[in-house]
Amino acid sequence: MRPTAPWPVVCLLACAAGCHALEAPRGDPTLVVGADPASSPAPTPRTIPVEIIFVRFDEHDATLRDEAWNAIDEQACDEALRRRLAANGLRVGVVTGDLPPQIAERILPDRSAAGPGEAAAAEQPFSRRLLRLLPGRRSEIIAASGIEELVLLETGDGQVRGGTYRDATGLFSLQVRPAADGRVRIDLVPEIKHGPLERSWVGEDGMFRMETSQRRHRREDLALGLELRAGGLLVVGCAGDKGAALGDALLRDRGGHRATMRMLVIRPLGRTVDPLFTESVTVAEDGADVLEVR
Repeated sequence: MRPTAPWPVVCLLACAAGCHALEAPRGDPTLVVGADPASSPAPTPRTIPVEIIFVRFDEHDATLRDEAWNAIDEQACDEALRRRLAANGLRVGVVTGDLPPQIAERILPDRSAAGPGEAAAAEQPFSRRLLRLLPGRRSEIIAASGIEELVLLETGDGQVRGGTYRDATGLFSLQVRPAADGRVRIDLVPEIKHGPLERSWVGEDGMFRMETSQRRHRREDLALGLELRAGGLLVVGCAGDKGAALGDALLRDRGGHRATMRMLVIRPLGRTVDPLFTESVTVAEDGADVLEVR
């Protein structure tokens, strides 16, 4: 009869072998064996800081209406898109270098100039907000709201069409995504929400949910898709004389004693990294779904 090892020794060897097999590599918290999922924070995408600025100016202000565009690169959009935008009263460009001082102080005003209190801010010809947006999540930049009856003359597919939209809101649908080289991908689409509130089923994340919203007139043919480095500017302005174009509905003030226009400036504030090119994940802050900075 062969001698057998004492039972306590067998137990110790078995435990040692088992512990070695389940040991996780050190320094990687995602591979900890036996961790309670409820006690571990769920990884969430990194947010992207973006500054949204609206600059209001007089219609006859030559500095912002004409001179500023000499420093803005409109060639960032292809020629076909530029033509479609111009036909609908819009112009778009990017700034990647330094602006002339007299233009920079108008487009990127100092925060301290706003002064304390809402009353002082209301007197300023600009509005600015800092957002932290979730990558790929839709946000809305409301440019004009509370329009009882909006009459539009739109150009598309070589035709001019007229339409009337009641209880309308003009906005830009915004999505931002990280690029592989540290830049930020910005997708911007002009829209008009209009009509009474309606209920509809919306599919999202593999589920359906009931949503109450207005109808959307979305101009996909005017969609912008540009990549900017941190600190670069995406500028959207109104083109042409006053009329009934989409650009007038979005960026030209209605009513009032003075004819005023607005310029929309979008500026990413930090370098980003595409999740495909990084292993680190940070906890995101809440993003804003709807932004009204008129």
